[in-house]
Amino acid sequence: MTDSKEGGAQKDEPTLDELRQRIDSIDESIHRHLIERSEIVQALIAVKRTHKPGAAFRPGREMDMMRRLVGRHRGILPITTVEHLWREIIATFTHMQAPYDVIVEPGVELRDVARFYFGFTVGFKEAAGSACVIEQVRAGDGAALGLVANQSDAKSAWWVPLSKDGVQIIGRLPVIKQAGRPVDLDTFVLSMPLMDTTVPDMRLVALCAPHEEGVQDAVNRIGGQLISCVMEEGHCECLVAVPFSVADVEVEGLTRSPSNPMVIRGVVGGYWTPIALSAAE
Repeated sequence: MTDSKEGGAQKDEPTLDELRQRIDSIDESIHRHLIERSEIVQALIAVKRTHKPGAAFRPGREMDMMRRLVGRHRGILPITTVEHLWREIIATFTHMQAPYDVIVEPGVELRDVARFYFGFTVGFKEAAGSACVIEQVRAGDGAALGLVANQSDAKSAWWVPLSKDGVQIIGRLPVIKQAGRPVDLDTFVLSMPLMDTTVPDMRLVALCAPHEEGVQDAVNRIGGQLISCVMEEGHCECLVAVPFSVADVEVEGLTRSPSNPMVIRGVVGGYWTPIALSAAE
């Protein structure tokens, strides 16, 4: 009786050939769905006329899709692998709708970021520095994105030329924040103004202060975060992230500090808060 049950259990186990057939079937299904997706994108181009530079960028929608992807993910496949595959697909289909290039500062790390998030179909160019990245994004008039590394000890206030009506920050990478993940360089994505009307949950404000002392405490008090601070020509240039929920009047309160009154240069963009996950096992 025992032998019969054991034999039945063994018989129910799939064979190696059956498992391979299932994998082949899944691979075929993925490919067919990609073909179907490309056909839908082709229809979108005709309906929405997204051939216009910058018309296909939808960072808010992409972030919402990524949050849903993370929410349903399970199993042994690393989430960052899924992230990379998804980004390759999205970046390629976006490029099909409206071709664009990615401009980066020099360095292997930023090249890795560009390829991880924008794949190999999208054009890739390396600029001499952050100022050149900004200029090339401006010259691209919607057909270029820029990548600039976010460094707390930046040597120059590269963000000062940015504005809500010109080149601005539209995203922050990595999308998934996880200790031990590959391609973890903190990076800002730059673009000309988008047609996307969704509002990011963090806005970035450029401030100027007489000196650095007390700036971080003042920013923290309104619920903000001091991203970077650079002394230039006897004053302090600051890049600050403020939650969208913080009222303008609270930000304006920074200008009335008796010990270190700040000047608000303006809003220079925004980003959606990265998805924080526990360390990968």
